[in-house]
Amino acid sequence: MKAAVYYRNSDIRIEDVDEPITGPGEIKVKVMACGVCGSDVMEWYRLKRAGRPGGIGAFGHECTGIIAETGPGVDPKWKVGDRVVFTHHVPCNTCNACIRGHTTACTTLQTTKFKNAYGAFAEYVVLPALNVDRGLLRLPDSVSFDAGTFVEPLGCVVRGQQMAPASDGRSVLVIGAGITGLLHTQLARLNGAGFIAVSNPSPERLAIAKKFGADATISARTEDVPARFRELNGGLGADTVIMTAPVPVAVQQSFEAVGAGGTILFFAPTNPEVRSEMNLWNLWQKEATITNSYAADFHNLSTALKLIQHDRVNVADMVTHVFPLDKTVEGFLLTAKHRDGSLKVIIHPQE
Repeated sequence: MKAAVYYRNSDIRIEDVDEPITGPGEIKVKVMACGVCGSDVMEWYRLKRAGRPGGIGAFGHECTGIIAETGPGVDPKWKVGDRVVFTHHVPCNTCNACIRGHTTACTTLQTTKFKNAYGAFAEYVVLPALNVDRGLLRLPDSVSFDAGTFVEPLGCVVRGQQMAPASDGRSVLVIGAGITGLLHTQLARLNGAGFIAVSNPSPERLAIAKKFGADATISARTEDVPARFRELNGGLGADTVIMTAPVPVAVQQSFEAVGAGGTILFFAPTNPEVRSEMNLWNLWQKEATITNSYAADFHNLSTALKLIQHDRVNVADMVTHVFPLDKTVEGFLLTAKHRDGSLKVIIHPQE
């Protein structure tokens, strides 16, 4: 089969690789669509995870497809031809983290992946039995394959706002207007946030943020983000700060922008070698809470799918570019460099 193999953001090669074999309890899926995630184009992250020179196959996880084959012992409710959305990360449900409700901190979840050495930027993937059991959802006929690729990122956003509520009249600052920033904006609006401001360096992205529900926008290029938020919010800091931009300046803005009794959600990771200074006295006086979220569990994904299915969150207007598999590198460069008005780039491996 054909698969996209990652070497660097500017060096993604379409190679002939072995089609994965379906074993007991496993399901082979013909991949119809796979979104390019911000983590896919974090070059330091990809190279660090590889731990070796050469191609890095396992990437591509925002995916939908059609069941092509079921292995022995698979629940008969799953049949060849079923439309599905699926995840690479699934928990054990038995460890200390899982028992305490932190399923995405589960070591099993953080190490599970598709069976084949390649992710979903490929013609086929095989889901291990564990993924079939707790990481596979039926995709309704009313939801397109492209729209279904948003289940994973929206599921992560759902989990994030469980950790740091952006609802019930709260004032919210979303730092960053990429896909997750815009999804956070929409979900906060849906959940009843009182005031939502979005910051970003790009005027184009700020205009898009208004379209997706922001009450106000702040230029991270020309304005003091925390100070401007207070001006817009009656002199008060934010009840909830959602940091979706993985850069040190955004971390500092989060500390400064949070209001008394507020919560900071670190949704996007910086490079692990980056260190940020914290004014603990300031946060202590504010009685502020700092939290973060990682990935999504099955319940988060199920919620996300329902939101998309019932048009509660607009994902269709976020898709700006669609490419066949052999143009994957173009899609990655658009996403990494935010070129040509790109928001969400989706790859169609069967084209």
